[in-house]
Amino acid sequence: MATTGSLRARLWFGAGRVLTRARRPARALAAFRGAVAADPRHAPAWSGIGFLLAARGECEQAIAAFERVLALEPQDARSHFNVAYLLQRLGRHEAAIARFERALALDPGIDRARKGLDASRAALEK
Repeated sequence: MATTGSLRARLWFGAGRVLTRARRPARALAAFRGAVAADPRHAPAWSGIGFLLAARGECEQAIAAFERVLALEPQDARSHFNVAYLLQRLGRHEAAIARFERALALDPGIDRARKGLDASRAALEK
């Protein structure tokens, strides 16, 4: 049986997904934040927060959200990729390389991680 917090989190999360699809990012972000307030271990809601913050250009805050996902699910290759991509956007290529490599070690099929890895390595060579 679900606890009240987890039920509330699932409801907030569902609302966040609907609002994201409806292109209402501010309201979606509020809903995802409601989900993690109800259940701080709700990794998909942290991921939703990360994506929405990244879309707003709030890279550091997005990284923090994806790090919360990784604290809960350390083997989540996609979250490692997301952190790497954001680090790359911030020009922090050495850190990005380590994260791209981790993402690829967990899931060699993430083609964007391989391309990001190559791009960050090229940026460091300049």
